[in-house]
Amino acid sequence: MAEAARGRTGLGWKIPLALVLILALLVVGGRWLHHRLTHVHVIDARIQADLIVVASRLPGWIVEMDVSEGDQVEAGQRLVAVDGTEAQLSGEVLAARERTLAAEREQLKAELTLMEARDASRLARARQRLVIAVAEHERREQDLSKAQSDYNRVRDLADDAMVSEQELDDARFRLDSARIALNRSAAERDEAELAITEAEAELLNRGVLEARLQALEARLGELQAERRRVDLDVDDRMLRSPIDGVIARTFVNPGEYVQPGQNLLMVHAPGDVWIEANVKETQLAPVQVGQHVDVRVDAFRGERFAGRVERVGTAATSEFALLPSPNPSGNFTKTTQRVPVRIALDQPDTRLRPGMMVEVSIDIRD
Repeated sequence: MAEAARGRTGLGWKIPLALVLILALLVVGGRWLHHRLTHVHVIDARIQADLIVVASRLPGWIVEMDVSEGDQVEAGQRLVAVDGTEAQLSGEVLAARERTLAAEREQLKAELTLMEARDASRLARARQRLVIAVAEHERREQDLSKAQSDYNRVRDLADDAMVSEQELDDARFRLDSARIALNRSAAERDEAELAITEAEAELLNRGVLEARLQALEARLGELQAERRRVDLDVDDRMLRSPIDGVIARTFVNPGEYVQPGQNLLMVHAPGDVWIEANVKETQLAPVQVGQHVDVRVDAFRGERFAGRVERVGTAATSEFALLPSPNPSGNFTKTTQRVPVRIALDQPDTRLRPGMMVEVSIDIRD
């Protein structure tokens, strides 16, 4: 009887315990099932960032390297210096030639200014002489006309013996003198016109100087463009950080010879990261932009990060593979494809580094 009582007593506390365990399993199982039905879970997501590769545009020896992996850098900060001695010397030669041409240009400008003033003065004097010559010629024409009238009158009087031969000779002399003076004034007028023609012809010499000046300006512009190219080469040998960030990786050391396009180092912004989760195509349909995402980072167990779906990929990851997988034999094995989903963090954390593994749960109820 005593053993039967003890059996019933032991069975009495085991049954409630079993019921509690079953209830707990049901609750946990229900919550797990509910989570699976309302969330898309990805365990192999990774943290991504824009990794900017800094490369050399020109060949040369690395003479200085100012940073190491993990260093914080600012935009515009010098990272690597490639030997640019030859380019600097070329720049100095071009600068000297540019100064020489600039001095020659200023000399031509001064000559052109002097010639313009001289030609303008010469042309003005020639025109003034022409005005005076024309006026003098008109006066001489009037004198000739008067002398001719006087001579005709004296001649008529001499025919009537009313004047002496001396007076007739004087009138004839005045007439001849007036003709000579008229001819001289005509010559002076023609000479003044010729002086204007010569002064205008001198203007053509100014055109020659202007053409020389234009050619010199073109040579100077070409030389300045060449010098800017050399300056660009010198500046390009001082590789600077394109962003505020951190040095993720270096590929070269001081003293190495680099080729154009060779990668020297890699930099990224530590706070500008996101998560890329490759979601199975069978789970992709309910995933929408803006849905809440719960993030767990393997490196920080126990911490949770919140995010939002920022973009859903437009092609499966297999489409970007370097080696495609054709099916020439006709044998086919269906494989579930994955589509990349980009997740933005609500509060970026500088501890998160590109490549870290994370687990994400996308709440598809939103």
